[in-house]
Amino acid sequence: MPRPVRTLLLAASLALPLLARADSLRCDGGIVAVGDLKLDLIGKCGLPALKEEQDVERSRARFAPGGQLAAGRSSLATLERWTYNFGPRQFVQVVTLEGGKVTAVERGSYGYDLGRREAPPPIPRTRCEQLSFRVGDTTFDVLARCGEPALRDVALVTRSAGGWDGAGGFESTTVSEYVEIWTYDLGPQSLTRRLTIAGGKVVRVETGSYGYSR
Repeated sequence: MPRPVRTLLLAASLALPLLARADSLRCDGGIVAVGDLKLDLIGKCGLPALKEEQDVERSRARFAPGGQLAAGRSSLATLERWTYNFGPRQFVQVVTLEGGKVTAVERGSYGYDLGRREAPPPIPRTRCEQLSFRVGDTTFDVLARCGEPALRDVALVTRSAGGWDGAGGFESTTVSEYVEIWTYDLGPQSLTRRLTIAGGKVVRVETGSYGYSR
């Protein structure tokens, strides 16, 4: 069963009413939308007033001819909920993240006067160049060349493969594994890098928006 919600209160406890779905979040640093990286959220909006984590259980099923359930599989994924409070004249915004990416933005009631917000800590800049990230490198290679990433996240990746068997049924194999997501910031003149790491090696390198480190 999923673990209980883990809550880290950074400013003050906020009791939120019913939330409404929103397309994006507008901050002093720019607009953040679904699909943006967590680094974009921090770089444009800073740190939230409230951070929460919740494990959710997801199920997958395989059906035999005739619609009967042949096999089932469940897995746990961790969601983050970041609540932004911009004061009593603006709406509270709740951002859901999974695997280091924004998956939903919701709007609550008007915010609260919690006093002056502290400036977020600076985003660290990597010491290596844009072409230093390569698929197949080990985690030690990356750390030795580029140092610690600006952010580390964990994502649940599910792969499926299957086909029809000789008896007319459909055989399916599903593998779920947790991978690490490392995000590197190369500065405002370069695009960020998002590394997917599994089994101690880089298996994917993605390019994001321009960086935020100074």
